[in-house]
Amino acid sequence: MNRLQFTAAFEELTARRKQVLKLLLAGAGDRDIAQQLHITESTVRKHIENICLAFGLKQEFPDDRRSKRPDLIALFAKYQPDMVTLKSPKDVFPDAVFREREDINRDDLEACSLYNRDVFILIDSSGSMVRKDADTGNQTRYEYLAEVVEGQIAAILSRVEGNCGKICDRVFVYFFSQARGEPHPIIIRDASQVWKLFEENKPKTKTFIGPTLEHCINSWLTRKKSSDRGAFFIIYTDGQFDDEDRFVNCIASVCTQIKNHRDVKFFVLGLGKDIDIEHFLALDFNVNKIMRFNVLVFDLVNEVDDIIELLSRQLTDDPHLAFPDWVRVRHPELVEKVLEKIDSPHSVPN
Repeated sequence: MNRLQFTAAFEELTARRKQVLKLLLAGAGDRDIAQQLHITESTVRKHIENICLAFGLKQEFPDDRRSKRPDLIALFAKYQPDMVTLKSPKDVFPDAVFREREDINRDDLEACSLYNRDVFILIDSSGSMVRKDADTGNQTRYEYLAEVVEGQIAAILSRVEGNCGKICDRVFVYFFSQARGEPHPIIIRDASQVWKLFEENKPKTKTFIGPTLEHCINSWLTRKKSSDRGAFFIIYTDGQFDDEDRFVNCIASVCTQIKNHRDVKFFVLGLGKDIDIEHFLALDFNVNKIMRFNVLVFDLVNEVDDIIELLSRQLTDDPHLAFPDWVRVRHPELVEKVLEKIDSPHSVPN
């Protein structure tokens, strides 16, 4: 089952089956589900059987020990990881099940994790950030962005819903603009520190990201050797970079040092009317096959309602199909081009 088939199957589920599914993915057993929804346990089992069938999983036995439920959870870990909130598959199923299915489920469930990652925040402080746009109101882009970044860092530093853990306990913040100078991280453990940082780092000069990004990548790769931690790089900008080739080469080189696209993600969040949206979307969906893995993600600051949802969405097996809704509406021709590329026998693997 691919992502499009998965999405279609999920949307066809009745409201009641979605309720049962949500509780199952949270680790609830049949009795707990029955009590919470005021139905019988046999009805719960029937709902789960029908849910499995909807996703092409034939439920040969009704009991937990030999059912298709682990495969159902693994499927959601691939395509809808934010719904899988149980701490361990063993919270729901006997050990024997996962010894038999270890090659299927353990990797899928661990790979979907958002947790225990290094997070680097790179903020464009070039001169154009003093401009105002219709979508920033009476504020400059820089003033507007300060509040957005504060809220998103607060979400990243908080415990993720479902009590599964934290992405990180600190984020590394950098302001970039100049082509020269040694980048220095600002370590943030409390989002309330963000506003002061924006006050202390005023917009200036051009938009050079290369030196800062290279420094961040090297810092992460050095730590990864001992901790094997993944990373998120979140880059806020209001235009193309003056060292665009260096930026692309940085990310392409990282693809040669990782084994899976989930290891690292680079999120470029654009703000302002000067953003070349189609250019960044072409990089995002790897239209020109520059990168070995789909690790670069583009979105618009004002289209991101939930930063955690954005991060988790890209940890699926098919990140190149994770089109934001606004892209489908405004750029259908690009979506079609991406899908054609995926169908090509020479497509870049994830």
